[in-house]
Amino acid sequence: MNESIEELLPFYALGALTDDERKQVEAYIAADPDARARLEEMMRVSSALSQSIEPVDPPASLKKSLMDRVRADARPRRPAFNLSQLLASFWPRPGAGLSPVIALLSLVLLIAVGGWAISLNNEVTRLREETSALRRELMAQRKMLAQIAAPGARIIDISGTEHQPNAHGQFIARADGSSAVLTVTGLAPLEPGQVYQFWLIRGDTPVSAGLLEVDEDGWAVMQITADVSPGSFNAIGVSVEPEGGSELPTGDIVMLGSTS
Repeated sequence: MNESIEELLPFYALGALTDDERKQVEAYIAADPDARARLEEMMRVSSALSQSIEPVDPPASLKKSLMDRVRADARPRRPAFNLSQLLASFWPRPGAGLSPVIALLSLVLLIAVGGWAISLNNEVTRLREETSALRRELMAQRKMLAQIAAPGARIIDISGTEHQPNAHGQFIARADGSSAVLTVTGLAPLEPGQVYQFWLIRGDTPVSAGLLEVDEDGWAVMQITADVSPGSFNAIGVSVEPEGGSELPTGDIVMLGSTS
């Protein structure tokens, strides 16, 4: 079994591979009937889930960042700024006296160009940070798609309580219980010093599964590595807790879902 090609099978089922990756997968399954059977099962599961899962809109901030970048790329480029030519147009010819006004103007231009360079550097830094954030969101979405395409995946709806009725999401767990992904939308911004905490509820005992990183649009994707095998819990929930989280829920329970 080729592990690197096996990891590409869920993404082939979702049509999320490059041409080269797709050719690798097709060559692999052509020589391995068992791999072909696994891929066909993933494609059946993916097709069925795509009709049953409610679409989750991406955050507005992600769409805005992409559209801003498209508009920036479409905007005509300005000609390169030539500092030496600009200064030469104001600087006196050899033999002429240096006017104090021209000297002052040159100093002002140098300061302005320096400020412009600093501004460009800050803009480059901002774009790099945005690109890094977009890559993290893309990786989170790929993890979620891989979970959805896995044969036998369990899907549990989680809804907002009376504290936050607009919140909703889905908990998608692998059949073997080795991992899961939680996606939520509609969570309200919290006060400083507060966090959202996710719980797996076993009987009457909630067990923390981690803290949610929620963006300004109330959207979050969380990878779960705790035991999520069938029968290991009968409900899931999200609560508001002090920064750093709690051993047991202490704040409002804002989302709940049941496995039954």
